[in-house]
Amino acid sequence: MNRTFATTTLAVAVLSMTACKGGAGDSVKLIPDSATAIGGVDVKGVMASKLYTDNKEMLEKGGKEGMELAKKCKVGPDTWKTVVIGADPSKGEGAVVAVITADGIGKKETVDCLAKEAGDKATVEEDGKVIKMDDDGVAYVINDNTVAIAGKDWAAAVKDLRDGKGKNAADGSLKDLIGRTDTGKHVWFAGKVPAEMAGQAAPLGFTPKDVSGWLDLSSGLSVQVAVGADDAGKVAGDLQKQFDAMKGMAAGMVPQGVVDSVKIGDSSGAVTVEASISEADLKGLTEKAAGML
Repeated sequence: MNRTFATTTLAVAVLSMTACKGGAGDSVKLIPDSATAIGGVDVKGVMASKLYTDNKEMLEKGGKEGMELAKKCKVGPDTWKTVVIGADPSKGEGAVVAVITADGIGKKETVDCLAKEAGDKATVEEDGKVIKMDDDGVAYVINDNTVAIAGKDWAAAVKDLRDGKGKNAADGSLKDLIGRTDTGKHVWFAGKVPAEMAGQAAPLGFTPKDVSGWLDLSSGLSVQVAVGADDAGKVAGDLQKQFDAMKGMAAGMVPQGVVDSVKIGDSSGAVTVEASISEADLKGLTEKAAGML
């Protein structure tokens, strides 16, 4: 979905992922059971974070067109709440859905405005409850504040979930993985690792089955990642040894506080890694990064 209408309504998702605390809420119930990956962003929380506000101009540089279109239809950044995205990457662009919550995004006047901005690229049906796009994507209005935008291959499944039919990933295929992350964080994710990608982890000495984790921007940046693996305890021990051997080198590239914050362990069949960076150290790194752009 890369046309004008999709760009407009997905501005929330694009900008929040670029920024890379909020619950998944009912949005996860609109992700089909065939999904192999899911993730969410508390857009309002991310945009209120110090990391975002300190780098606002740089982070929003690539999404200005979509943001301006959203503002025209009264769904600008001040209305944005959350985005939950589900997909099966192995199936291509058609197997994806983005569930967007924003104040008024599902109201008929908003839908009509967005469709008008899209010109002949979108058709509003069912009295403003369904928007069909010329790339075969379909947007379903869930309520006044929620819209689910589905790729062509998942349109029927998302419609069924909207209507209370079918099975969603949160209660099925991804239930355990979602339970292993924290959907109350600013950014969270969970998914199964494709076989072709799992093989690339051979240098680490294990084959990952799945991955889940979160990012928290409340104070600086905190990260946790959990990777499912056979004999997770042994793998965690091996990784700890490798990290200990590289600590000296790492300290020369990243702040010492980050190195000291790293924790490696195992839980429920998964290898866990945690790390954090203070606001001061994060500001220093982002300033360096901005200077390189």
